[in-house]
Amino acid sequence: MNLLAKYSVSLFICLCFSCSNTSVAPENKRISSADIDLKGVESGDIILKRGFGKVSKIITKCLGEKIPISHCGIIICVKDSTYVVHSVAKGYAAKDGVQTILFKDFLMDCQGDYLYIVRKKSDIKSRKRFLLKAIEFSKQQIPFDHNANNEDKVEMSCTELIYWCQKESFGYSDLTSINFANKQLLVFNNMLDTSKYQILRHY
Repeated sequence: MNLLAKYSVSLFICLCFSCSNTSVAPENKRISSADIDLKGVESGDIILKRGFGKVSKIITKCLGEKIPISHCGIIICVKDSTYVVHSVAKGYAAKDGVQTILFKDFLMDCQGDYLYIVRKKSDIKSRKRFLLKAIEFSKQQIPFDHNANNEDKVEMSCTELIYWCQKESFGYSDLTSINFANKQLLVFNNMLDTSKYQILRHY
């Protein structure tokens, strides 16, 4: 294996660990739930962020997107509480895989200028199906996907969670992938396409 191949595989392995909460010197303001006005935000809206951790930096470098995002989830609004369904590897969370956490905990490692809350432009019934599918996957406790296998639902990364929720509620997914280290990695910036999504918040 040549040096470039070894480097690519190493990056891919790091990518598969998703968002690290290990902090580095901040480049931008750290965002917390106190900074965010959730008025008008609804269950089923999607949240995207970039963390401060080293792995978040590797993810954004690896994907090479115009807007460097490293993690995403699906918002659930319940009375006076707000939650996020996402998928993360054990070691960066209390448990492994698809899970539901408090909104404020999702923002524990969130870099300013790279937090977005978006809503897919679709009918209300389809968005509700999308939300219910996310809740269903969370209850199934699906493990985190370290192999970036988008072909099944046995394991899921954060983008695969969005991908499968869309496939099973809309019949298709907006997410596309890039080839990296012979793996098809789903990317984030499709969810910032204003022809398909309404950007509700950007901090």
